Amino acid sequence: MAESAFQRGPALPFPTAPAETTGDLAAIVSDKREAVVVACALASDLLADMGAHQPHILTPQGDILTDRLNGEFRHQLTGWEP
Repeated sequence: MAESAFQRGPALPFPTAPAETTGDLAAIVSDKREAVVVACALASDLLADMGAHQPHILTPQGDILTDRLNGEFRHQLTGWEP
């Protein structure tokens, strides 16, 4: 059996304070880097609720760490400038 990427632990209640992340929709549509920055912020808020710090493949600077993707997904990212 393959090892899971997720580690199981005790169920924890959701925090009482909701995350507050905003993004400029026009910038997200027109700028790929801005879209990744906002996606990273949203994912980070969700992961923080579970005790993680940052998404595995997204950075706060707007980079996608393609070396962390398997080959099946890596080739689907086209037109991305590092």
